[in-house]
Amino acid sequence: MDIEDVMNFLVEHRAPNVVPGYVSEQLLSMGWIIDVESGTRIIEVGRRWLRSDDAFRAAVAMGLENETYLADSWDELLELAEPMKQRFPSMADDVSAWLERARLSYERRETGFWTSATPRSPGGNDDGHSLPSG
Repeated sequence: MDIEDVMNFLVEHRAPNVVPGYVSEQLLSMGWIIDVESGTRIIEVGRRWLRSDDAFRAAVAMGLENETYLADSWDELLELAEPMKQRFPSMADDVSAWLERARLSYERRETGFWTSATPRSPGGNDDGHSLPSG
């Protein structure tokens, strides 16, 4: 059985009140007890789910960003995230909030340090990208 099968099983057989974040937490926890290759596959599948037409899977993938990076750069994350607002208009505010939370982590990853003492305003950042102000 492949880890993607497990991921799909968790989504397809979830209880009625289970929210995407809870599935994300379970997948992140599994990453600590499975082999490295399968853990890496969780991230690969999550990245693919960000491009899917399934809102629940996309939301699960967003939750994976709490402990890992789904993109190799901030620009790549924007390329993954911005189209989600068009596909899932009801999730647009959640996507914007996710990007806002992720921005400083990607900044630190790319530079090795924080370039500002306080978070940037929701309207934009220093790298020329602008985030929706919600």
